[in-house]
Amino acid sequence: MTNIQNMVRLNLDLSPELNQILDELANKIGTSKGDVLRQAITLMQIMVIAKEETKKLGVPEANQLIVNQIILSSEQQPKPHPLDTFMERLGTWEDERTAEEIVQDIYDSRTISNNDISL
Repeated sequence: MTNIQNMVRLNLDLSPELNQILDELANKIGTSKGDVLRQAITLMQIMVIAKEETKKLGVPEANQLIVNQIILSSEQQPKPHPLDTFMERLGTWEDERTAEEIVQDIYDSRTISNNDISL
């Protein structure tokens, strides 16, 4: 257990319904509301880590069959990296020419302007 001097105190606003659920859980497992919240945070942490590792977290019955799967809501889903989204939408560059041929084509297409520009 963490040393009480190192703990951070939080104030929490709950709806009456959530407070009632918290009371019921604390009574069922014989602990405080704070301990229920700490255990809930630990469970959420396990769930997020499992999701990041592309694992599934379930609630098995006695015969070890998974009957409930815990999934993150869409707001909690990890967001893909912007480069992955970019590549998925636009795809990769496709060309049968070698890199050297592409570079040469770019150089060959350049033109020199004879217009005098003054600033």
